[in-house]
Amino acid sequence: MIPVEELDALDLLIWLGRGSDAAERLGCNQSTVSRRTNHCLQVFDMRLHRDPDGEPCTRSHDLLRLEREVHQLHRLGQGRNLRIDASLLAAPLLRGAVPSGWIVGHLDGLGWQRPVELLQERVLDVWITAMAQELEPEALDGMCCLPLLTTPLLLASSKDHPLQGQGQLQHGDLDGMPRLAPRPGSYPRTEIMLGAWRRGNPPLPLETGARRRLPQTELVLERSPLLLHYGTAFSLARQSGLCPLPLDLGVQTQLSLVIRRDVSAQAAIAQLIETLQQRALAAALADQGVIGLN
Repeated sequence: MIPVEELDALDLLIWLGRGSDAAERLGCNQSTVSRRTNHCLQVFDMRLHRDPDGEPCTRSHDLLRLEREVHQLHRLGQGRNLRIDASLLAAPLLRGAVPSGWIVGHLDGLGWQRPVELLQERVLDVWITAMAQELEPEALDGMCCLPLLTTPLLLASSKDHPLQGQGQLQHGDLDGMPRLAPRPGSYPRTEIMLGAWRRGNPPLPLETGARRRLPQTELVLERSPLLLHYGTAFSLARQSGLCPLPLDLGVQTQLSLVIRRDVSAQAAIAQLIETLQQRALAAALADQGVIGLN
């Protein structure tokens, strides 16, 4: 068997994308992460490479899969070094108050394919998404998707934006306004529900994960007082610089927790679910959405 600390180094590097981030979570230096990762790869005769999105990965390996299952059960039994991440709009559910025993990721992910793959491979233990309406049933084979909060998708702007205070808006009022959005295809179902008004108004790219926000994008943000942002009633309540616009986009988002079904009864998972349900209830009572039914 591979020592716990060696597989931890490999899996945190795969999950977080950088040796420095893995070292920070593990409380060691980057050279230690590199040494442990390399030894783990040698044992399985594997190499680390990057997928088309720039994310680190390895080929599939049956023995490694079994090792990860044992290690995940060990983490859950100990209630320590458990791994949790959240998509960008779901991140406020965790920011500033991560439950004890959990290691948190970057909390800025977009799309759902990679986090679901990490859950399937047991590299990640829990993922929270604000866009569970995107999840395809076949991708959730062996998974549990627990709804926490349903809340509308909104567009928001700075408080002094010219569209603020104009009363109920229509899609045509957005013509010529720069908009920050994930690259096309990140949320295909939601894109369809949003409709055609976006096609004549291409957005500025919002990139997270391996595709970090580009320096030129940051400059555009600083120089664009008209910039519009997507959010939800839940996420925008925790962003003091942005205010929602009175525009009905016609999309209800689903804030949900996703886990593997075969570990869903573990005590550490049950405690986490209870904590997150309490936070979702508080958001619902603050009129930031409707609590999920389960």
